[in-house]
Amino acid sequence: MGEKQDPSVFFAFDHKIFTVEGAYFSLTHDTKEPCYFVNLGEIKGAIPTKSLCREFGIDDESSDSELLATIGRALKYVQEIRPNDSIPKELLDGSASWSIDDAHKEIARGRITAQILSWLRGDEEIVLNLSELQKISSDPNTKEKVQEAFREIAEKLGVQREDVVAKIDEIIRELAYIEALRDHYSKIKKINTNLGRIASIYRRDRATSEEINRMQILIDPVLRRFDREFIDIDAQTCEVMVILKNFQPTVDTVRKTRDELHQHFMIWREMLEKWDGMIIEESSEIERLLRDTYQFLARNYMQAQNWRLGGV
Repeated sequence: MGEKQDPSVFFAFDHKIFTVEGAYFSLTHDTKEPCYFVNLGEIKGAIPTKSLCREFGIDDESSDSELLATIGRALKYVQEIRPNDSIPKELLDGSASWSIDDAHKEIARGRITAQILSWLRGDEEIVLNLSELQKISSDPNTKEKVQEAFREIAEKLGVQREDVVAKIDEIIRELAYIEALRDHYSKIKKINTNLGRIASIYRRDRATSEEINRMQILIDPVLRRFDREFIDIDAQTCEVMVILKNFQPTVDTVRKTRDELHQHFMIWREMLEKWDGMIIEESSEIERLLRDTYQFLARNYMQAQNWRLGGV
């Protein structure tokens, strides 16, 4: 048997209940309560994590008890945890536990570069158009202008140029996660667009039309809330000097927004997979997908439901 992993970094449990094959921690679909799921023959049992110590005689002062207390917070960042999985980085050092593409890093770099150049011109602005960002990045004069801006910014702040470069690089790394989430959000918006297209196809089918209308009513406030979240974080990271003068609070704000958006987008993962590649036409597959989508929206986004994920 291998050396025991560090329980400060891994969910390295000692009790034999955590050696059950195929067992894992997750939130229940209805109450969002953290539970330990184990296979019981043909069915799957769910044991609330708050009951595990009592049910299996786990000492309240043990490392197992401390790890169980962490499970609920950890499930904000991952959908499933198995014994010996690593503890999400968000709980350890604040960084993200999920990966992003290089393209998202380049978009974030392009946005910050555009802001640096506009600051140099004296007309700082938010640039969101991707083609405009690519044009700025490909301009042969861009690199020289950015270096000039770094020198001027360092002089104004009374710091070394290297300090400015290091902080700019760090904020780009943080904002790259926002760009990844923005990309993810575009897929959710596409579902809403497709609902409109399907409504047109089924306009003579009263029952289906009414079902689609109910879905659009449910999804509209969700999209508006997501829109506001992105508008707010763009507004708080649109001025280079403000970012540098309030660096750590800005990083903290970006990470808080990243975590909140990621938590909400996690529940869309399965639904996005169902819609991916679906041909928008009158068909039994589309009708089945509409029923699944309505159930998903009704379960997660009824008007009375708080924006905050329940039970987390």
